[in-house]
Amino acid sequence: MYILAALNEQPSVENQHSRMFFMDEPAGSGKTLPSLIPKHALNAIDRLLKDICNNNFPFGGKDILFGGDFRQILPVVKRGQPAEVVESCIKCSLQSQWVQKFALTQNMRVQDGEVELSQWLLKLRNGTTPIFGDTEQNDYSKRVILTPTNVDSLSINKEVLQCLSGEVKIYLSADQIETDDLNERNNFPVEFLNSLTPSGMPPYCLKLKIGCAIMLLRNLGLKAGLCNGTRMKVCALQNSYIDAEVLTGVSSGKRVFVPRIQLAPLDSNLPFVLKRRQFPVRLAYSMTINKSQGQTFDRVGVYLKRSCFSHGQLYVACSRTRAFNNFFFKIDKHLIQGMVDEKCYTNNFIFSNVLNL
Repeated sequence: MYILAALNEQPSVENQHSRMFFMDEPAGSGKTLPSLIPKHALNAIDRLLKDICNNNFPFGGKDILFGGDFRQILPVVKRGQPAEVVESCIKCSLQSQWVQKFALTQNMRVQDGEVELSQWLLKLRNGTTPIFGDTEQNDYSKRVILTPTNVDSLSINKEVLQCLSGEVKIYLSADQIETDDLNERNNFPVEFLNSLTPSGMPPYCLKLKIGCAIMLLRNLGLKAGLCNGTRMKVCALQNSYIDAEVLTGVSSGKRVFVPRIQLAPLDSNLPFVLKRRQFPVRLAYSMTINKSQGQTFDRVGVYLKRSCFSHGQLYVACSRTRAFNNFFFKIDKHLIQGMVDEKCYTNNFIFSNVLNL
């Protein structure tokens, strides 16, 4: 785990900054996400604490602690080249010049006796091992199916819902764009808006069944444990709310009501702001690898219609569970992946220069 800390003690004249520490964790054991934090966020915290403490010491001379693993997914840069992705991470920030690196040695996620998995993950995250899996093992009854893209995740969830017993209830959203210009509204008809499902948004046509697993897409109550990514089981489907039981976190086993809310994509390539009034949930049988970062599952299936496309994605997917016999691969034939000598191979993207910063 990478730990970044600034000491409380005031710096001396010779050392006009607080010290910081950088701790490297064993493979797959981290639950925090500093690798996803862009360096601009760290710079903003630094400036804010300097203003509050009225001094020019790094972070105002206060204790700052981060934990995580930079072999996992780095900040997302839209259409960015590898160099731009590396440049955006906090290891390339001005504060990194005060870092000292330390290493933890015990993998807290891996079960006892599964040292082999931990060692294999170490090779995987450094890009020093080929990847293969059994194409026949694709069990939809396992806890989660991970895919690189949002499109594949939605497709899998749709197929799983069809396999479940019970009657489907359909919730349609109310869509509009955020503008006062009537001409602009006419350029984007409602039918077109209904066809869009940006990342992190529920679909226009939300289909659910009683007993199905769903996932929250927005923070509804942090104290109650209802945050983005919380998994729940549907207990009842009403017209104005969803009655669900929380399956994860501090509120596990608690019954909650999920209302319709107004949503807008936090980051999209659309030339307008889409406003959608819908229940902030999505089926949770499959999710993207990026969404799974920081979580642990009992069973994991990794479906690669195409190979992973960003730094650390494959490593994150494989490190979401505790043992070798708890995760399974399904790899479709593509340009840079497929069957070779009765084994499935795929590409593992690693930006080795970010590991050496």
